[in-house]
This record gives sequence, C-alpha cells and structure tokens, in this order.
Amino acid sequence: MRYSSVDKIECRNGLGWGVTLFVQGCHFHCKNCFNPETWDFDGGKEFTQETVDTILKLIEPEYITRFSILGGEPLEPQNSFHLAELINLIRRKRPDIKIWVYTGYTIENLYSRCYCTIGEDSEATPSQCRYLRYILNNIDVLVDGQFQEDKKDLTYPFAGSTNQRVISMQESRKQNKIVLLDI
Repeated sequence: MRYSSVDKIECRNGLGWGVTLFVQGCHFHCKNCFNPETWDFDGGKEFTQETVDTILKLIEPEYITRFSILGGEPLEPQNSFHLAELINLIRRKRPDIKIWVYTGYTIENLYSRCYCTIGEDSEATPSQCRYLRYILNNIDVLVDGQFQEDKKDLTYPFAGSTNQRVISMQESRKQNKIVLLDI
C-alpha cells in the first residue's frame, strides 16, 4: 500500500479532533475531486512500519478522539490487508477512538464484494474479502459514495456531495440496516 500523507491533527474529516491517513491510489477519478494528487497508485510514499508507528504515536493523546482514512480510495482490494492490520492495532491501543473511513464505493457494493463467491470475474481474493469484512466490522463511521459535482453542497456535514451517506456502522450492525449518523 502507498499513502499520500498523514494529517497530524485536524477537525474536518469527522467529529472531534483526529488524525487522518490519506491513502494513495484511486480508480474513480471523480470530476472536481478535492484530492486528485492521490489518484496515482504509484505516487505518494510506501506505507511502512515507521508509518504505522507514527500513526500509533499520534493517536496517543486523549484529546484525539478519531482516526480517519481517506484517499485516494482506501478500500481498493490491494489496500485491505494493511488497513485491516492498522485498524486492529488502533483498536488494541485505543479501543475508545472512533474510526472513520471515506470511500467512493457504496456500502451495498462493499458488502456484495466481501460476501460474494470468489470466481474468475471477482476483483478481490478470498483474503482481501476477509480483510474487507474485518474493516467494515471494526469501523465506527463509513462515508460512502463517489463525489458528484452536480450534488456538491459545502454545508453538507462530512461529505462533499449530498449523494454520499455518513453511516453509523455500529448502529447499522445492531439494526441490520443502514443507519445514518445523527450529526
């Protein structure tokens, strides 16, 4: 996996003060994307143990209440192992921290991708599907859907366009249906 940057402290990509990882690589290429420099899968920097150590150090202070993962597209199949491993380490170190993931995929697409039968036409391996399931089961908020310029709304909280949903993953898992985050 490659990444573009780590935002050490910010309040834009979720509720409260947080640390944000920007993953490198995206195939969506949404028109007027706010972060097109992250599209190139070969750009950015290599995600290493040093990167993980830096993130784990940055989330130590109690005033950091959130860790967000954006892109590029974090939920590309080739990123699933590294993100699942990172989320596991964050959960062990800070079980109280809220983990947000922003993706151009819809939650329906993600669930169909991680629970379908793996065949020749599948874009993910069985391991990648297992890691994706782990990610979806261990995050607090999923902001889903591609940015759409014609639905852009600067007042829409935590998303760039109104087609995107800010989903409470904990409530969605409890109720077995999509539940939007009460903001």
